[in-house]
Formats: sequence, C-alpha cells, structure tokens
Amino acid sequence: MKKTILAIAVLVGISTASFSFAGEKVNTNAAAIELVSADNLTFRLKLDSVKEKSSVTIKDENGTVLYSSAIPKSENYSKVFDLSNLLDGNYTFIVNNGTEITEKPFVIATETKRLVTAVK
Repeated sequence: MKKTILAIAVLVGISTASFSFAGEKVNTNAAAIELVSADNLTFRLKLDSVKEKSSVTIKDENGTVLYSSAIPKSENYSKVFDLSNLLDGNYTFIVNNGTEITEKPFVIATETKRLVTAVK
C-alpha cells in the first residue's frame, strides 16, 4: 500500500514537473526524449538519435550527482531507471548530447492516506 501511494505521488510530481510520458516526446535541439512510467518507481528513458559523447545524469536538489553514465552513439537508446531508493525531494534528469543539455526535473513525494471503515 505504501509503495502504491508513493508511486502515485511520484507520478503526480513528475507530471507537474513537465515530464513527457507514454508516447509523448519532447523534441529539442538535443535528442528527442521520452520518459515512460513503469511499475513501482521505475521509468524508461528513451532517446532518439544519440550523438557521440552523450551522457545521462541524475542530480538531487543540491546538485549532487546520484547517477552518471555515458550513452553510446545510436539511433535509439533505452534504459530503465529504478528510483525507489531515492528519498522524497526534487531531482533532475540531465541529458547531454555533447553540444546541448536538456534537463527534466521530477519530484518524489510520499503521501499518507487515512481511511475510515465501518466495523460490523
């Protein structure tokens, strides 16, 4: 239940942070970026036309690099990121294609839901 609430909170936070989901692509001078929500705080990052010297980085709100990796040159790139180990806070995906940098902010927020149920 807690993971479900956390997943919903992340989806709401990400959607308000101008992420693109489920087939909606963001075309920039950098790569065309698509971020698709998967299960339990996992997301698939898809990039079109990745150039040489490209990289993807995840930073927290203090600018601390939590993940960084080079991306091989290719027509299409896809990677699943498991964000379940991140604490509540503001984060940013950064895609660098060597000449252009595209940043996509996202928020992880835990929400608690209280219910009242009648007992017979």
